Amino acid sequence: MDEKARYEPMAYGPIGAAVKAAMPYTEADPVGVHAAILALYSAALNGNILQPNGRPSVVWTALAGPSRVGRKGYALATAQTIVRDAIGDFLTLRREGGISSGPSLVQVMAENEQDSMTSEGGLDGRTLILDEEWSTTLKLTNRCPKYSGVLRTSWDGGRVSNVTKKDGKRVEVTVETPALGFHGHIQPSAWAKYVSLSEAQGGSFNRILTVNVQRSKLLRTARHKRNPLSEIKVSSSLRLAYEWARKEVREMDLSDAAADRYDDMRAAYEAQMDELPDDISCFFERAEEQVMRVACILTAAERKTVINVKALDAAQAFVEFSIKSIKQLISQTNVQKARTVLPLDVKIREKLRMYGGEMTSTQLYRALSSRYTADEIYSIAEDMPDVEVTQVRQHRPGQNPTIYRLVEPAAEVEPDPEPEPVKAPARKRSPAKKAAVPAKKTPAVPPSPARARTPRKAAVRKTATTTPSA
Repeated sequence: MDEKARYEPMAYGPIGAAVKAAMPYTEADPVGVHAAILALYSAALNGNILQPNGRPSVVWTALAGPSRVGRKGYALATAQTIVRDAIGDFLTLRREGGISSGPSLVQVMAENEQDSMTSEGGLDGRTLILDEEWSTTLKLTNRCPKYSGVLRTSWDGGRVSNVTKKDGKRVEVTVETPALGFHGHIQPSAWAKYVSLSEAQGGSFNRILTVNVQRSKLLRTARHKRNPLSEIKVSSSLRLAYEWARKEVREMDLSDAAADRYDDMRAAYEAQMDELPDDISCFFERAEEQVMRVACILTAAERKTVINVKALDAAQAFVEFSIKSIKQLISQTNVQKARTVLPLDVKIREKLRMYGGEMTSTQLYRALSSRYTADEIYSIAEDMPDVEVTQVRQHRPGQNPTIYRLVEPAAEVEPDPEPEPVKAPARKRSPAKKAAVPAKKTPAVPPSPARARTPRKAAVRKTATTTPSA
């Protein structure tokens, strides 16, 4: 499906017209540009455009796509070019980077409120988080127990607070009515790694409409010698709608036909949630409210307060695209989790084949992404029958390089079969002889003691030697 066919169902009003007009001058995905505009424009209107039930209508979006190929930054730059003239200095004054803790988020929103108290417009706590490295922020926010709660409550428009101590005294920082906008960028692999199921089941990610994006085209350099985004025409309709919305708080309403369509939509989503497992449905549990929020912003861009069926259908098309994108991301996550880890000997063999059958120890270590130590690689390779490990002597100072080489494993020589021993002919059995009666035991007679030697001759000899001669 080409970009026009994908985007056409969700294109409506001045926002849809602005995206279509910008597409000849950008390589971004039109759905990504649309998502970024919804986030930026609704954040600027936050607090002035309310749903029929009085809840905020701000839309939070995220773009998921591979680096460079996804053109996520290109989509955001295109959206900023479209709305920059419309929403004035809001992007410059109220833009914040990735905030990774709940207390910091409360503090930033409170400071924006304090700074606005001396301005002409009065209290204004509007804050926009533009996080182009959302994966890094998610890695940090997963360690903060307060962040997800503050984020969810801010989307709902409820009161958030944080308690600190200053000079030994308890100080509470409070934001009564948060006006927080959000737009982030993430790679699909990082989404699978850092989007935790526990946070999703808590409701953190069904408040963010994530869409998969891809490059729409390659612009010819010869035709656009300068920045092609500079050729995008500013939308005067969006500027007039922003000025109209900022004059007073406006509560949106549904036409009768749109109300009937919305009730049918809600029933369909309820049935769909019942059929899906909890680990998937938790990402879509607020689909009907997301449709309402997008429809409110599309209608406000027309400077109207009554939502018609076309605006509602266009909003649903965008939310459905987000649901489809998240299902694809969940599928990729399950594939990564189910992927088996290859043993080290298999990896060594594959890398050697890839490099022509021979590698130095340094090359093999780097090819294995440094996940194993040199000793581990050496010990495994030594036991592999088809890998030869040798050291090459060099006539210069320094360590001799170790070479890993694929070789043909030595053929196993089967030993000659040993001759079977010749069996002796079977001997005829003869009746067993009766055992002889043992002889009667008699007590052993101890030998007589040896006779003592008579020392007579010795005495005679001694006498003879002592007799003096005549």
